[in-house]
Formats: sequence, C-alpha cells, structure tokens
Amino acid sequence: YDMLLAIKNIFNEQYARDISQKVQTAIRTKQKAGEFIGAFPSYGYKKSAADKNKLEIDEYAASVVRRIFSLYIQGYGKQKIAGILNAEGVLCPSEYKKFNGENYRNSNCLEGTTYWSYSTINSILHKEIYIGNMVQGTKHQNIGRRQKRTSKQEWVIIAHTHEPIIDQATWDKV
Repeated sequence: YDMLLAIKNIFNEQYARDISQKVQTAIRTKQKAGEFIGAFPSYGYKKSAADKNKLEIDEYAASVVRRIFSLYIQGYGKQKIAGILNAEGVLCPSEYKKFNGENYRNSNCLEGTTYWSYSTINSILHKEIYIGNMVQGTKHQNIGRRQKRTSKQEWVIIAHTHEPIIDQATWDKV
C-alpha cells in the first residue's frame, strides 16, 4: 500500500509540473502573438469588449497620458506634473480603475495612497505600450514565491499590436 501511495504522489507531482509547463507555454504563445494576457491593462487602455486579448484606447485616461507627455516635453518635472494632476483632482490610475468598477489593488503603493506620485508619472513616461508596442513578461512568479522582475532580454515586445496613444516623435523627445 505504501508503494502505491508513493507512486500516486510521484504521478501527481509530475502531472502538476506538466500542467504548469503547458500553461506557461500557452501564455508565452499568446504573448508572442501580441495578445494582451494581463488582468488589467495599462492606464489609458481598456480591454476590447469583442476580444479580451486586444486593447482599445480609453479616451479619458488617454487624454491624461497625452497631457503627461506634453507637460514633460514642456519642461515640467515628474513631481511637478503629479502636483498639477493632484491639484486638478484627476484620479490616479488605481483610483480611476476602482471608479470604473474594476476590482483593482496596487500592491506597489502605500495603503490609502490615492494621488499621483513621481513614480506613477515616471512609469507612464517609460511604458512602450503608449506607442503601440505590447510589452509583456516583465515579471515572473513561481507558485508560492514572490514575483520577480525578469531581465529585459526575456521580455516579449511585439510592435504595433494596438492603437498608440503617443506618436513616435513625442516618445523619442521624452
């Protein structure tokens, strides 16, 4: 009986590893096809109603993204841009997602932080997604382990997968 139980446990472990490998392969295949596989798209975009793996522009949030790039090109610093948006009462990305009914929680911000910050502006100014490139695979997490950033060589970057919010000339200036 003990021998059967040991064989069953080995089989179950191998089966779990096989399933995990198949899921990872399927995810990587979708990434390489330029499909969006995340739970929440970047600020400025929303999932297409017709295809959850395609992104569409969220016009309100996209206008804020365009403004951030414009202000930066005009010489405003990241902290100053955050201050302007906060003074005007513009919802930060995590609050905007919640306002739209999404069950979103940003684990990177401090508890109760509901405002624009230097790091949020900095992140937006560095995301290639805004020029129409799908960038995925930037982090990896094994079951029961913490999420880790992957090296840039491991990222899956597919150009021109969706409508850009920022033109290439603006991106290059920033």
